[in-house]
Amino acid sequence: MLRIQHFSFALNGNCILENLSFSLAKGEYLSVIGPNGAGKSTLLKCIIRVHEHGSTRGEIHLKGRLLSEYDQRTLSALISYVPQAGGWIPPFTVAELLRLSRYPYLSAGGALRKTDLDAVEKALDLTGMKKLASRPLPSLSGGERQKAFVAAALAQDTEIILLDEPASFLDPKHTAELNRLVRVLNREHGITMLTVTHDLNHPLCMEGKVLVLRQGQQLFFGQAQEVLRGKILEDAFSHQFTCFQHPKTGRPTLLAEE
Repeated sequence: MLRIQHFSFALNGNCILENLSFSLAKGEYLSVIGPNGAGKSTLLKCIIRVHEHGSTRGEIHLKGRLLSEYDQRTLSALISYVPQAGGWIPPFTVAELLRLSRYPYLSAGGALRKTDLDAVEKALDLTGMKKLASRPLPSLSGGERQKAFVAAALAQDTEIILLDEPASFLDPKHTAELNRLVRVLNREHGITMLTVTHDLNHPLCMEGKVLVLRQGQQLFFGQAQEVLRGKILEDAFSHQFTCFQHPKTGRPTLLAEE
């Protein structure tokens, strides 16, 4: 589904990503972790070509084709993007946001078709947002707003969803709800997902793959539990961690030492 080979990205002469190589099959889940400034969000923006004005080396392949071979509309029908929580809030209702996400499938000035409306209704149902469909985004709580953005990505009907720190600024309850929703979309609906997160237990909870970045360089790529071996996390974050078995779930759980 996604293959990145020896990819580097520089902006204004500053190297932000250096020689990244990894691949994801259809339906896989990837957590991208690393300290602040590691290049995590930049990686997602390179995949959706927001950073085209920068300098790149290497290749990004999407479904067997170079990313550069896709026009933006076709790319938007394959990849959707959920921005960080706490950013700019569009002045739309939830339903309007979801209808706008159908843009890749519409002709210029074209009205929404039944297939578009059905996609919006399905996304509202799956995310539990139907009761909030007429609410303006600025009137929602942070958790509700993030679920609206996930619903918009779902209504966009893409094979890959990129999530950039979707749970930042959310309380534990809304974080757990968002994680459950993401897990359902990945495991039950087969959507390939890449999530940037600062929660080091998120990859262990999702049980997918993990990419560890530090200063734009790839320290590790592999199964989530393998990241606990050696000193991968200590090297990435220049900090010590304690790992223990969660008494309820039995999963390995990380705790940053004081």
